Amino acid sequence: MSNFELTDNFPSSSQESWQALVEKGLRGADLDSLMRITDDGLARGPLSTLNERPQDIAALPRAGAPLLEGRAWHITAPVQDPEIAHANKQALEDLTGGASALRITLGDKGVQIKNANEMKRLMDKVYSELIPIMIAPNNDIRNAELFKDFKTADICLGLGPKTEGLTELAEELPETWRLITINAAGVHDRGGTEAQELAYLAASATHAYRTLGQSGAKHIGVELSASQDGHLTIAKLRAARRIYARIAESFGVKESALSISVVTSKRMMQSKDPWTNMLRVMSAGFGAVIGGADFIMARPFTDAIGLATPFGHRIARNMQLMMMEESHLGQVKDAAYGSYFHERMTESLAQKAWAEFQQIESEGGIENIDAFKTRIEAAAKARKDKANPILGVNLHTLEKDSTAYREAKVRRVPS
Repeated sequence: MSNFELTDNFPSSSQESWQALVEKGLRGADLDSLMRITDDGLARGPLSTLNERPQDIAALPRAGAPLLEGRAWHITAPVQDPEIAHANKQALEDLTGGASALRITLGDKGVQIKNANEMKRLMDKVYSELIPIMIAPNNDIRNAELFKDFKTADICLGLGPKTEGLTELAEELPETWRLITINAAGVHDRGGTEAQELAYLAASATHAYRTLGQSGAKHIGVELSASQDGHLTIAKLRAARRIYARIAESFGVKESALSISVVTSKRMMQSKDPWTNMLRVMSAGFGAVIGGADFIMARPFTDAIGLATPFGHRIARNMQLMMMEESHLGQVKDAAYGSYFHERMTESLAQKAWAEFQQIESEGGIENIDAFKTRIEAAAKARKDKANPILGVNLHTLEKDSTAYREAKVRRVPS
């Protein structure tokens, strides 16, 4: 077989020729009408070229989560029903149906667990040594006691880096346990931008290393959000790995991979026509997979109106199963590597986030983030003032009296 160049049969092109074709298609509209600006003020199109790609790029693969058994990432099931028996039943159904990790929400907004015996009830018939167990971000160090009967399980306690007593607890933790989950997704849920979310990750990781020293590398993970803007999510997750690597290196820790857990965005979920949330969650999941998340929890499509039924949980699982087993999206370690757009946005987000991180540090770090919270509020207000169209709410609205309307069911907890 003779060798040939892949480009031999394609005509050469230029940016000028591309622009001429685009302007023809716009029929008189200005080329700038295709330009989109992110909430951080970063230009994202309409075209990215080789000249805009950063010079210094590197593949940014997943950290490699434990107990994957050949999978590219963990399909993480939410465990948050207040009733222990129902939460256990749903967790078992999720695991049987394809999930490979659990994310347990404790407290007033989650499962009502008072002691270690009740935790054993929640985990009844769950093979805890075969799946990672993650506690949703919290600041309650007493949660460690709830898992005293699960010493050999792979558990992340989900504690914030400012939680009192981290140093003492780290010395007595089982080998397979981790302490910290930086709740960067919380910044997103409060209305923050992508760069603000990443800046909080950087400031929190810095604080954790100052508290735990180099041993903090074992314990630090982050929970990031994935929005319906899948491609911006890809860039954000890649930027997170770059930023964390620089933070770790500054504390003398080399080649420390960041464990990234992703939860699909809470603020994007709509209550008026919850069926449209399936589209948002799928787009967010795509961004999380291609961005290289190690754990992905897709919210059930009814998350904005109440606790999910088994149907809602099944749809959330199956979305990831389709991406994993039918589309094989996890086969490439860093699918966005080299992409002009994704590399440019990764660099732009990393630079913007680093500047915000430096601002947080100059204000006293995460011990004093009042000014940072004010900037998050300003970002949330600016987004609200834009009043962008939302599918099912103010775009292609489906009214309840329409023959096509179907009510989405949620689980009602007995009073």
